Amino acid sequence: MKTLYLLSGLSFSGKSTLGGLLAERTGAGVVSLDAINSRRGLHGGDGIPDEDWLATHHLALAEVERLCRAGRPVIVDDTNCFRWLRDAYRRVAAGFGYRSLVLMLELPVVEALARAELNDRTGARAPVARRVLEELAAKFEWPAPDEAVVTIPAQAPFGPWLDTALERGGPLAEPDSDPAT
Repeated sequence: MKTLYLLSGLSFSGKSTLGGLLAERTGAGVVSLDAINSRRGLHGGDGIPDEDWLATHHLALAEVERLCRAGRPVIVDDTNCFRWLRDAYRRVAAGFGYRSLVLMLELPVVEALARAELNDRTGARAPVARRVLEELAAKFEWPAPDEAVVTIPAQAPFGPWLDTALERGGPLAEPDSDPAT
């Protein structure tokens, strides 16, 4: 059984870093909403109108479907801040027999703001306006108990954590396709 990994968390929590490492270890295709927005000439860190985000989401759903058709594990790299977004990705993947996991990166808002301020000084990545980050934090719909969620402290070193999580019996390990093995 293949897996759809839904990265979720505030800006600067490490989603793209974790997604890149996970893709290296699993061969998963990555669907990055930041990359889709960039191709469309948009930058989420400035705030994007809802209708533009919806168009980006539809493009991302099409990419998820394409990767599922190819039988690859899939990573959706986004805040995935709303339940309806996560549900839409899950519906597409379920149609191809995929299981879905939300990888929730826990990062306190104050730490996300501190990382954003540091980024403003270093320019390590595209900036996110403070008001955009605060608005996101205020409206974030945290995963519910009925969602398959693996919570990851955003301060954890991702490499060693991921290696353990992917081992047989770990929270990210692919379920056996043959129960006899």
